Amino acid sequence: MKKILFTSLVAASTLFGATSLESVLKNVSIPDVDAAIKDAKTLQKDINTKNYEELVSSWKKVEALYFAGDINEDYIDTPRYIDVFHNLKENLSEQMQRAIDSKDEPKIALFKNSFKTINALEYVLYNDDKITKREKALTVEILNTMISNLEDIKAIYKEYLAGEKKSEKWENAMIINTLIASSYRLKEWRIGDASGNSTKYKNSIDNRRAEYFLSKNSFNAIKAILEAHEEVIGNKDYYNFASMAKEAGAGKQVKEAQDAILKINEEINKLENDDFTKAKDLFKAAKTLHFAYYLSLIEELSVTAKILDADGD
Repeated sequence: MKKILFTSLVAASTLFGATSLESVLKNVSIPDVDAAIKDAKTLQKDINTKNYEELVSSWKKVEALYFAGDINEDYIDTPRYIDVFHNLKENLSEQMQRAIDSKDEPKIALFKNSFKTINALEYVLYNDDKITKREKALTVEILNTMISNLEDIKAIYKEYLAGEKKSEKWENAMIINTLIASSYRLKEWRIGDASGNSTKYKNSIDNRRAEYFLSKNSFNAIKAILEAHEEVIGNKDYYNFASMAKEAGAGKQVKEAQDAILKINEEINKLENDDFTKAKDLFKAAKTLHFAYYLSLIEELSVTAKILDADGD
């Protein structure tokens, strides 16, 4: 795993009222976590694929703007307890089939962290046309763990708002770092790997690499990630990162990112059935968004930037 660091001398900072992070936590992060918790509980009560789709969407928004690990390092790995996409070497489908076939109680059968993730849940719900009684019991147990982890994330955000704040320079750097890392994973992992445009799988198209290949929720996930970015970088009636950046003189660069998000949505709406075979333009649009954050905004705002997993592993 590589880490690429860029450090500059000046931080972009606002002088008016609440910081962009405080406003984003109140208006975006906490409501998004609440929505994911609500969707998880709804799925527990009514186990069907439609409710799973809703949970995918709400969770992706939480994951795309995950700040809790930076706020409190004890929670840096929490997303991996909920979602193991691109972070798992084992064959999860095979192992989840064993859990389904097992006679053990759900808590015992789901003995590994990876067995209690949204990816494991996808196999439980989509491995066959019918959701069995056993699969429903496993679903409830998986969701119990997911809900607990989501509640931990919410608690970290609320504690930060109520407690001592870090510097505004640190907050703004964290937000742009998160946007950069998320846009990289969108470009490379979620679009590039399946479409054959990523560095790792250049010219090797395979829809099976898509994030939610089994349930055909990969486009749904991408759209949710874009919604999350738009909540932070879009023009909103609450103070957000775009508000701060424009006050700091980066209005042009903010517009570049906003236009890139619109272009990605435009391109993905041209495609159907989670098919990435003709997603070259979609990849290009995602690349434009990544560079809008990674180059244009960073240069204009002069904040510290950090990209994790730059080698795609």
